[in-house]
Amino acid sequence: MAETSQQATRTAIADCELRIADLKKRSGTNPAPVSLPAFESAIRNSQSAIEEGRTWPRASTAEKAAQGILAAVMAASLAAGLLLTASPTGTGTHTVLGLPPCGMLVVTGRPCPTCGVTTSFVLAAHGRFYEAMVNQPFGLVVFFLATGGLICSVATLATGRSWLPLLTVNRVLALGLILTALGLVSWAYKWSTM
Repeated sequence: MAETSQQATRTAIADCELRIADLKKRSGTNPAPVSLPAFESAIRNSQSAIEEGRTWPRASTAEKAAQGILAAVMAASLAAGLLLTASPTGTGTHTVLGLPPCGMLVVTGRPCPTCGVTTSFVLAAHGRFYEAMVNQPFGLVVFFLATGGLICSVATLATGRSWLPLLTVNRVLALGLILTALGLVSWAYKWSTM
């Protein structure tokens, strides 16, 4: 299987080299030539990784420590979700933890953006995904993010491999925008159902 992965990486590198050669050839006629050193550097790094027999970078000690803390937080959140009982009103489950009721809900009678998220998280932790979705869709999203975060953290700790190379500014921004949009849509849904 490692040979197949290495062959696929070699094929991808060869494809990139052909594209770079084509871009170099075309940049002679282009008044604004394309800067290619970063691509060439990435290819050289990938080639050296293949030659050394590694294709996925190792996690640093600091990253492993951070992933251990993240795994503990995610596991504790999921365990709390299992131990709590969802409020039948669809909001207010967090008050069992000693937190005050939602100020916006108390003052205006309308839900805040996070009203019902804890209740939906608890419902999802108990395997009641449909009820979680109907109550507050973003709570289900948070549940799946916590579960995915736990899995990724445990994978880093178990394999010693880093997930950080997968994070780029564009991916983080895209994820942030998607989560913001989902949160706003979920809030509008919760607003319309209360």
